[in-house]
Amino acid sequence: MSPKSAQDNMVPEAQGLKYNKFEMTLFLTQLAWRSTYDERMASQDPNQTSVTEAQGQILKRWKALMDSEKELAGKEENFSPAVKREMAVYEWRYKRLEATMDTPQKE
Repeated sequence: MSPKSAQDNMVPEAQGLKYNKFEMTLFLTQLAWRSTYDERMASQDPNQTSVTEAQGQILKRWKALMDSEKELAGKEENFSPAVKREMAVYEWRYKRLEATMDTPQKE
């Protein structure tokens, strides 16, 4: 037995993490929203609070859509093109609101 094959038997086979692209996008978006929630809600700026509330509603709808589609799809997690488009729209809406927060306000 050659040393290489003995070494191959000792090292476990690498197994990568498998994740759904849509779930990961939703997770990262929720994480970003939660990290800024307290600061924005404590702000005296009504625009910040309304944008934060609107983003929360978008995330709630996005998660509800994801959960209902996962139930229907079962283990396959193959979403229809219409559902993928709808999830992309939720992502776009959230990011568009976030972009309004990043741009300086004209006074």
